[in-house]
Amino acid sequence: RCSVGSSSGVASSASARIRADRDNMLSLLILDAAAFLGTAAPRFTHPPSHRAANVRLAASAPSEELRSWLMAEAGVAPQFVDRVIETCDREMIGNLNGLRIARDAGLLPGFFPAVVALGIEEGLGRITAPSVAVAAAQVSAVVQELADEADAAALAPGASLECDPYHAIAANLPLNTYKNKAPLASAIISAKRIVGPAAPGEVCHIRIGTGDKFRYWEGQSLGVIPPGVNAKTGKPNAVRLYSIASTRYGDDAKGSSVSLCVRRALYWDADAGAHDPAKKGVCSNFLCDSSPGDEVHLTGPTGKVMLMPEHEPATDLIMLATGTGIA
Repeated sequence: RCSVGSSSGVASSASARIRADRDNMLSLLILDAAAFLGTAAPRFTHPPSHRAANVRLAASAPSEELRSWLMAEAGVAPQFVDRVIETCDREMIGNLNGLRIARDAGLLPGFFPAVVALGIEEGLGRITAPSVAVAAAQVSAVVQELADEADAAALAPGASLECDPYHAIAANLPLNTYKNKAPLASAIISAKRIVGPAAPGEVCHIRIGTGDKFRYWEGQSLGVIPPGVNAKTGKPNAVRLYSIASTRYGDDAKGSSVSLCVRRALYWDADAGAHDPAKKGVCSNFLCDSSPGDEVHLTGPTGKVMLMPEHEPATDLIMLATGTGIA
């Protein structure tokens, strides 16, 4: 969305019209860049001067990943990185996509000193741009793989997984079928990275084979108990909850699996200039590093408040999700 203010007293002048046209074109260019990169559309605020350098890019607060990238790839010295981050925060640039948008709009020299702007441009230039063709090919490959795995009969939802009547979810909702002390021993079917090479972080699609023992409903969560013990307590690792990403029929429509979308949790130590393995996410790394056939222990399913109101089809829905919760 764009909200463009007007300069009172000069709106009728030719120069004001030229500036307005220039700024509108700039707004459209930035919106196009945001759409191509898959980011949220930025909001533009033009003060009375209509200066392009005052365009604000809406994004999250600068992340530790951005701080590390500025030092490692843009050549910003550690003693100056806080000042660069302050500028990013002021201009509402929270990630690399925000820097790309500012670069493509020619705004970097107006935001940063010349040396810093040049370093950022060179650093961004070394990142491979996302390829629409490659992404389309990857999606086609996944669709074809699923089609090969499931025959026509399996793609027809089984009546055993439906309610009678169809909206009687609450009365038939499975809850806590498997507890922490008696989890379901299942096996990994596949664990595949589903983001591009330049993505800030790694998200994996995890498929787990459960047979007909683990029934769940769309909107529920499950627990995963990672192997090993907690280094601090010496006790077995605690259960971690994940939102279920598949329908109750699973990705192959056979009703014998469950899928998750998991972001690998890593901690970047800016002082050491490397990831700290002692602070990485235990369960997310276990799942993302898993191989077909690896054993995984599940609990649940849990949750009964995020279900679709099937009994009231006309209900308005407001759907919110974290970055990996929109599978």
